[in-house]
Amino acid sequence: MGLRDIRRFVEIVERLLTRWGYSHTDAKVYAYLLLSEEPLTINDLAELTNLSRSSISVSLSKLTRDYMVSVRKVGKTKYFSPIPAFLEKFLEQPKEMLEKEVLPLEAIVEKLLEEAESEEYREKLFGILKDLKNLQCVLEEIIKIETEKLQCLKGEGPSKG
Repeated sequence: MGLRDIRRFVEIVERLLTRWGYSHTDAKVYAYLLLSEEPLTINDLAELTNLSRSSISVSLSKLTRDYMVSVRKVGKTKYFSPIPAFLEKFLEQPKEMLEKEVLPLEAIVEKLLEEAESEEYREKLFGILKDLKNLQCVLEEIIKIETEKLQCLKGEGPSKG
């Protein structure tokens, strides 16, 4: 794999992981672990990424805690390996969006509606609430489909019906 391909791979992994709440450092460390043929140490990662050992250590702690990286200790040296988790992280997104963003926004808009005095403002809030309710419905359907169709993730192929 050429340097250009490596940079592009790292860039895409960074874009994905930052969208999912990880830092650029977390994403860069994870990308280089994914590309490596063997487990890497913090020193290896520092050399590959040009990041500080301390920032790499913080990222590895987070990635390990989130089960995206495993660690094996040999003597005093820790070796880190990636656990590919793109699908898992992607599947978490609808539930997280619903719980952390959509439902709290709906509650705030409903409260604002109760307090709204002008009809024009109430109409605007109703429009926002309707859009959020539609988004909630779509997210709930996605979550339902993911829950019902997990056979393909287990290698059992598509479900019937």
